[in-house]
Amino acid sequence: MKWELSMFKKKWVYFSLMALVLVAITAFSAHAIGYNKASVLLKDKKVVAGEIDGEIKEWKKELESIEENVEAMEEEESSKQADLEGLQIRFDEVNEMVGQKEAIQKEVDELGTQVNAKKDELKKLSGEIANKQNELDTLNKGILIKKKEPRTLVAGVFIVGKDIAPGRYKVEPVNGFGNYFVNGGSKVNIILGRGDDLFLPEYVFELDEGDEIEATLSVRYTLVE
Repeated sequence: MKWELSMFKKKWVYFSLMALVLVAITAFSAHAIGYNKASVLLKDKKVVAGEIDGEIKEWKKELESIEENVEAMEEEESSKQADLEGLQIRFDEVNEMVGQKEAIQKEVDELGTQVNAKKDELKKLSGEIANKQNELDTLNKGILIKKKEPRTLVAGVFIVGKDIAPGRYKVEPVNGFGNYFVNGGSKVNIILGRGDDLFLPEYVFELDEGDEIEATLSVRYTLVE
């Protein structure tokens, strides 16, 4: 009985040692396998991390390039904005000049209209002045003298068409005063003279062919129209 118990104890110790050995071997194997797997995963991660780092560097370069382009575009935009502001200022100046030109042209047109109106008024006034001048000349002179030298006839009797040509005449006394008759006084019967309200200083009438003139003084005959 004691021997069997002793053998049982030995077997239990042996199996316990075997179990410990198996556990140790299993633990070592598991550790080795885990280590190898970890190494593989780590290596893969390094590879992936390296690729990502390379991509990040490329992205950084691309980002820097984009930033440079953005800065250049901003500078260009700023320059364009300045040019645009300059053009806007020039446009405003030109627009103001155009407005001033239109205002000046409007004033010129208005002045032109006023000038034309004044010209019409002046033309009308010139016509009226000419008419008034003619009236004045008629009132002052009563007649328009022809461009022919006056003729003087002494006192006496004369026949028109023989002694003097027919026509419209203004008769004036050369000196003194006296009677003046045409056709025995039936056509003209006046007293020519100056210095008295009873005398006529001049007289205008038509002498026809065959009229008979009788005067007691020298008379100047001037052809008129």
